[in-house]
Amino acid sequence: MKNTSNYKLLLTLALIFSGLFFSCQTAPKEISQDLTCAQLIQRGQDALANEQYKVADAYYVAAIDRYGADLKCYVEAKYELAHSFYKQKKYQMAKTIFNEIVDIFDSPDSVYKVQPKYKKLALIELAKIEEIESKQK
Repeated sequence: MKNTSNYKLLLTLALIFSGLFFSCQTAPKEISQDLTCAQLIQRGQDALANEQYKVADAYYVAAIDRYGADLKCYVEAKYELAHSFYKQKKYQMAKTIFNEIVDIFDSPDSVYKVQPKYKKLALIELAKIEEIESKQK
């Protein structure tokens, strides 16, 4: 099980970095070190609302890098990153992260640390992706 989790994490990181590398918009040169997780996510959401995908993704990745040890922040930032990938029609990348979020909720400890809405939202978006993929076949 641990190897599967490590594999998923490595795959997710590879997908994130490839997505950031090939994006069109310019990411912020430097993201202030004094921003909280909530501030990073809010800035990412603001950028996403303006279709500045690379900028949004950079803020979400910064939140994961800086505050990833906090499961609440990790799941929220991962959800937002997956949602950004969904908006960019990078469905496989989004699907990988949404599945990771759903898997996190299989851990008994997560119930007390993470809002269950993220599992529900991830499942909704996974269903949308499956519908899109089935129409493409």
